[in-house]
Amino acid sequence: MLVADRYQLDEPLGRGAMGEVWRATDQTLSRPVAVKLLHTDQHEQVAATDAERFRLEAQTAARLNHPHLVGVYDFGSHHGGLYLVMELVDGWSLAQERSMRGTLAPQDAAEIAEQTASGLAAAHRQGVIHRDIKPANVMLTADRTV
Repeated sequence: MLVADRYQLDEPLGRGAMGEVWRATDQTLSRPVAVKLLHTDQHEQVAATDAERFRLEAQTAARLNHPHLVGVYDFGSHHGGLYLVMELVDGWSLAQERSMRGTLAPQDAAEIAEQTASGLAAAHRQGVIHRDIKPANVMLTADRTV
């Protein structure tokens, strides 16, 4: 599926309360991205309160720029639904990491916590509170960067 005549959805990455995230390709810039699509109701229209919350999420995240925070590239509407295009983190969640490895070694846990805290501190300096910090929402790359 092509979103906004630009983003080719390649494979689903996850699904949450508000939407689903896809690995995608930005056809214009030839780069991998993550595309979050807001869930729509049975009439394929976005509820006004969900749309406003999603729009606020996009605007808030777009203000942030930090090595331990996912960058936002684009936001818009497509066929009655909203989408958010973000930096693709090529890795896995902390929840998946714990599922694969079990309990983390203290040094690993401390490094992940430090990077997570650094990203959150940058968000807090901009007045942004995440409200849903959990292992499923903390992403790790192959080189252990949060």
